[in-house]
Amino acid sequence: MTITDLIILSKKIAVGILVFLIPLAIIAGGLWLANLLIINR
Repeated sequence: MTITDLIILSKKIAVGILVFLIPLAIIAGGLWLANLLIINR
């Protein structure tokens, strides 16, 4: 494996992690907001 292969692989891994984390962050943010709104009533 060359340096370029490693760079491409790490980019793919980073994109995969982002694609996995962004929906999680959106869901967590939505739950957190709903929680705030419900508690503050």
